[in-house]
Amino acid sequence: MWYVAGACVVVLLSAVAGLSKVKPETVEKSITPLDAITAATMLDISPEALMTLSATQVNILLTRLENEEPPEQMMGAMCYEMMAAPEVSEYICPVCGDKTIYNYSQSAFIEWELEGCRRMAESINANTDFEIVLDEALFCDFCSPDAGEDEPEMLLRVTYEDGKEVVNRIYVTDLRKLDSFLQGNLYYFDSVDSQIPLMDSAVRIRELLGLEEE
Repeated sequence: MWYVAGACVVVLLSAVAGLSKVKPETVEKSITPLDAITAATMLDISPEALMTLSATQVNILLTRLENEEPPEQMMGAMCYEMMAAPEVSEYICPVCGDKTIYNYSQSAFIEWELEGCRRMAESINANTDFEIVLDEALFCDFCSPDAGEDEPEMLLRVTYEDGKEVVNRIYVTDLRKLDSFLQGNLYYFDSVDSQIPLMDSAVRIRELLGLEEE
């Protein structure tokens, strides 16, 4: 299936290219020319070889995502009962440790989705050799005292070795897409476990990572 081929592509790129970011259990490898990377086949790779990806490798994956036939869309749960959002919720800042109280407009996100966003951001960072950080400062009244009355949003900060920094507002669906893509998939799962092709999200992924089409 196409999503299997997508996973193999990531394994391929990771197995043959060197990595510079210092992460647990990361092994340095010599860099292979890009033509050798793109010419290899699924038989040349193994799942155990999965490592972190450089910006160049991610760009290659994006080019393939934009050009390969996408997998079929598969529906998830069709019927489920929505839970009522809590009236209030305490947001505890991971940076300063202070609490900010939110009403129902943000309580569902804070109670049910925020931890998942943090886990996905950690997974995204673990799959790249550049730094990716989920910035929640706008949710904290103490870290962002001048934020105003607008509803807070998460920011994704991407920092490359040359000092280039890319900052974008990011949403739960963006994190799902980016996390799945960097794990080698041509699809992602939405909030009801539907499998959605990623091809139409390539432009958004480029924007989030600050990568121009080559």
